[in-house]
Amino acid sequence: MHISQQSEEITHHTFPVVFMKTKSLYPNEDKKRQRPEGSCYEEVNQHTGSSENCLTRRFILQRVLSAFTSSTVIFRNAAALAVEPKECTNSAILAEASVPGAYQQVCMGIPERSMVLKATGDTITVLQGTSTSTGSDGNSGSVAGRTGVALWNSGILLTRLLDTLTLNESDNNIPFFYGKTVLELGCGTAFASIAASKLGARYVIATDGNGEVLELARRNFERNGLLAPDSIDRIRESGEVSALKWGLMDASDFYNKADVIIGSDLTYNSGNWRVLVETLNSVLAPNGIVIYLTLGHMGFDVVAEMNGFFTVLESGGELVVVNEGSEDWPFRKVKSLSRLLNDTLNGKEKEVIASTGGYNVVILRRRVKNKFGI
Repeated sequence: MHISQQSEEITHHTFPVVFMKTKSLYPNEDKKRQRPEGSCYEEVNQHTGSSENCLTRRFILQRVLSAFTSSTVIFRNAAALAVEPKECTNSAILAEASVPGAYQQVCMGIPERSMVLKATGDTITVLQGTSTSTGSDGNSGSVAGRTGVALWNSGILLTRLLDTLTLNESDNNIPFFYGKTVLELGCGTAFASIAASKLGARYVIATDGNGEVLELARRNFERNGLLAPDSIDRIRESGEVSALKWGLMDASDFYNKADVIIGSDLTYNSGNWRVLVETLNSVLAPNGIVIYLTLGHMGFDVVAEMNGFFTVLESGGELVVVNEGSEDWPFRKVKSLSRLLNDTLNGKEKEVIASTGGYNVVILRRRVKNKFGI
């Protein structure tokens, strides 16, 4: 499966995938994505890029933190911010700047992020480890090698998508996630997992392979009422935070458990595609679906990333990408998730996303076998 370069309209491609927001919507022709080294489980991120690609981003960052060091932005004092900056309210999408070994933006350095869910009116709030911890480079607030301890734009977009999907997709006024078990891969702060619970999921499992990230996710579950801290009252609990390193061995502990698997920015490292596919194959329930979102970064080609991942997915044989409008399409009212998500973005956020190369939203489900089991 390959994503072709199309016009500026949302188009249907030759491979079985729909509602993909690719370069056709957010062109970034001059950027080429480079694969980072390191383990997905250790959340190592060695992206490189320039902090001078967006004057708007530089202005916002300079105004809030005044922390520019030539072409590198280091948020040394972000943890000292006592009040959430206006730019960060309700989990706004802001431009990133490159820092040694990672990308970063001002909202990653504040103690917590919040969002009001439109479908329910609930406010979810998560702590960020970047505001209190020292990163691998010795700088407080660093995400280098610790990408899971901060809320990224892709996680915000995934959460908005879940919220908007709930608003628009219901069956006899029963929300789409009602009664379902939702499992998140690479949960980070568990922002999307917490939202799924508030949006009606029966049980939510937030998973990650990094110990620091898991501890932060547990604190955020407790903070939002999904776990009963220091209590034996398991009845109150509507979710769990569990270690899961991708691959058949660990994934077998969650065999067929997930009615819905959610995740964001899981495919940036090509070295992890095979074990990611193995994990999806093992964890997804027979009639379940995967809702996956990936967002580009400066210097990364999200189109090439997804083309490569689809090749590995096909070789795995179990899962397929679901075409919009096909008989396997899991939604009755919502016809395009990308269009649905695009309607949640304001003008500035669309500019930010355009500068990254755009985002992709993908639905996967198990391959339908014929009567001979083929």
